[in-house]
Amino acid sequence: MQKSDVIVIGAGVIGCSIALELAERGLEVTLVERGAPGGEASSVAAGILAARIEYASDPAMGALSVESRELHAEQAARLREEGLDVGFRRHGALLVAIDPARLEALARGYEAHRIAYERLDPEGLRALEPQLSSELQRGLFLPDEASLEPPRLLSALVASAEKRGVRLLRAIARGVRIERGRARGIELEGEPRRLDGGAVVVATGSWSSLLAPEQVEALAPLRRVEPVRGQLVHLEAPSSLLGRVVFGEGGYVVPRGDGRYVVGATSEPVGFDPRITAHGVRHVLDRGLTLLPALERASFVEARANLRPASPDGRPLVGRGAADGLFLATGHFRNGILLAPITARLIAGLVTRSIDEATDPRLSLLSPTRAFDALERR
Repeated sequence: MQKSDVIVIGAGVIGCSIALELAERGLEVTLVERGAPGGEASSVAAGILAARIEYASDPAMGALSVESRELHAEQAARLREEGLDVGFRRHGALLVAIDPARLEALARGYEAHRIAYERLDPEGLRALEPQLSSELQRGLFLPDEASLEPPRLLSALVASAEKRGVRLLRAIARGVRIERGRARGIELEGEPRRLDGGAVVVATGSWSSLLAPEQVEALAPLRRVEPVRGQLVHLEAPSSLLGRVVFGEGGYVVPRGDGRYVVGATSEPVGFDPRITAHGVRHVLDRGLTLLPALERASFVEARANLRPASPDGRPLVGRGAADGLFLATGHFRNGILLAPITARLIAGLVTRSIDEATDPRLSLLSPTRAFDALERR
């Protein structure tokens, strides 16, 4: 196989987004994936693009997530022109709680950062979403939030990337080959034994640590990425039950607009254990019914589980690795879908040297070495 300009390891939403972005800039890209594209966390995700809810207590990450959410909107429009619909919907998101003090604290934060939101009393809640639990007394509505359907997004990214010449190689990557301080390609299981590339991007999600043996110091930050299991439940009911994403204490409900609902999610540090458990399903359904009691009449479709890659401080590891030509894009935890476009934009900018990493605050925020260095200093 001929040498590629860039090898991207991992064909989840992060890897596929990076491959497409690089191909759009004229680079020859090989995307390496051991299974089906998006077969791990990406295909199971709920697809919530709630930038200001996910990072309500982290303004810097909130601003970055808003940028990424808007890139999603632009990308969805471009893909639609290619006949590819990702299910992007700008319906806003509702944050509810029985405890009004928590909502007031969030509202003060939104006001301090001039974030558009609306306070809702019990009557306002029921006017917006009549089927919400009567126990919910206060809410905050954020009109700019959105959602999409991850399986459709993955299919669209792969189709668009292949159209632009990205080569998809089904193989197991065993490691990054680093020679004289530079990434030269990757080692594979089976034939071919190796793949040469001008640059290597590691986007292997929860499996990142498996590519980082102790003797390869350039990959040290990957050893700090740990899997966290998330379990979701899919239901079907009349589409009139809910019009927008609703977040509550420990759970959420995502309407697809056609009678399908996604209810989630657990957060379980259980290692590489992808099982669906009775306890997890009960937990998810309990939280969903607390928010939307009418879901008790819904039909059960399926339960699904994924392993989400968590970094020590909760922020992704995105940027240049400790070897020339090596780039890391992992540790997105439960926001891989949300942050995929901005991650792709930043990695592509580094690869093509169109971004000045010394002056771009986004790269300082996501630096792969920051969490590793913090742990080493403890």
